[in-house]
Amino acid sequence: MIAIRKVTGYIILFLILALVIFFVITYRDKLVKILIPIFIAGILAYILRPMVLKLEKKNISRTKGILLIYLVSGIMLIASIIFIAPVLARNTREFINTFPQITLEYKNNFNYVIKKIDTSTWPLEIKNAVFNEINNAVNMLEDRLLNILRNAFFGSINVAAGIGNFIVAMIIAFYLIKDAEFFKNNFLSLVPRKWRNDVIATCREINDILSNFIQGQLLTAAIIGVMETVALFIVGVKYAPILGIIGGISNIIPYFGPFIGAIPAVAVALIDSPVKVLWTVVAFVIIQQIDNMFISPKIIEGRLGLHPVTTILAVLVGEEFFGIIGMLLAVPVTAVIKVILKRSVEAIV
Repeated sequence: MIAIRKVTGYIILFLILALVIFFVITYRDKLVKILIPIFIAGILAYILRPMVLKLEKKNISRTKGILLIYLVSGIMLIASIIFIAPVLARNTREFINTFPQITLEYKNNFNYVIKKIDTSTWPLEIKNAVFNEINNAVNMLEDRLLNILRNAFFGSINVAAGIGNFIVAMIIAFYLIKDAEFFKNNFLSLVPRKWRNDVIATCREINDILSNFIQGQLLTAAIIGVMETVALFIVGVKYAPILGIIGGISNIIPYFGPFIGAIPAVAVALIDSPVKVLWTVVAFVIIQQIDNMFISPKIIEGRLGLHPVTTILAVLVGEEFFGIIGMLLAVPVTAVIKVILKRSVEAIV
C-alpha cells in the first residue's frame, strides 16, 4: 500500500512538472511580458527590504521607510541622469559609431587569414574543409549578431514599456515589503495544517537562495564593473565606462558572463593595437581570478547548492528559450526548482 502511494505520488509530481514545463514553453513570450514587472519587483524587494528593516528598528514605520528610500533613490537617479548619463550616452554613441571600423578591422584580418590558407601548401581537401568550417562559423556569428541587433532595436522601441514596467514593479515592491506578513499569512491559510511546517521551511530556504543570489550578484557585478572600468582606463582602451558596465552586468551570468563581457572590450582594443588587446585580456583574466578567489566566495559563499554542470546546463537552457533574460534568471530559478522538488520528494517519502 505504501509503495503504491509512493509511485502514485511520483507520477502526479512528474505530470505536474511536465504540464508546467509544457505551459512555460508554449506561452513563454506572454509569460515573460507578464512576469517582467513581477521579477523586477522581487529584485527591488530583496534589495530594499534590509534597509527598510534597519529603518524600522529606528522607529521609522515600514511605509515611511519605503517612501524615504524611494525618495532618496529618486534624487540619486535624477543626479545620475544630470551628471553621469550624458557621459555614458556619449560613450555609447561613440562606441556604436565605431562598429563599422571594428567590422573593417576584423574583415581585413579575416581576409589575411583566408589568403594565407589559400596560398599555403596544404592539400586541397584540407583547404576546402577549413574554408567550409570558416563559412559555417561566419554564418553562425552573423545570425547571432543579427539577433542581438534586432533585440536591441526592439528594446530601444519599447523604452516606454520598460519605464511602465519599472513603475508597476515599484508599486508591487512597495506592497511586497509593506504587507509581507499579510501575504505570508494568506498564503499559509491556503496550505493544509499538516503541510505548513514543510511549506514554511521550503519558503525560508527559497528566500535564503534568492536573497543571497540577488543581493550578492548585484554587489559583485557593481564591484567587477568598477574594477574593469578602472583597468580599461589604465590600459588606455576607449569607451572604458560603457565597456566596464557591460562587463559588470555580463558577470551576473555564471561561467559564460565574463567571456561575453570581455568581447566588446577586446574588439575595441584591437582597433588600436594587438598590445592593448593583450593587456585587456590580461586585465580581465586577473579581475576574474580576483572575483573567483575573493569577491564571489565572500559575498555569495556558494549557497545555491548547484553543481557546476547543472549551472552550465541551466544557463544554456535559459539562453535557448528566453535569451539574455533566461541566462540571467536560469541559475536562481533552477536552485528554487531543486528545493521544491527535493522537499516534495521528502514529503512523499
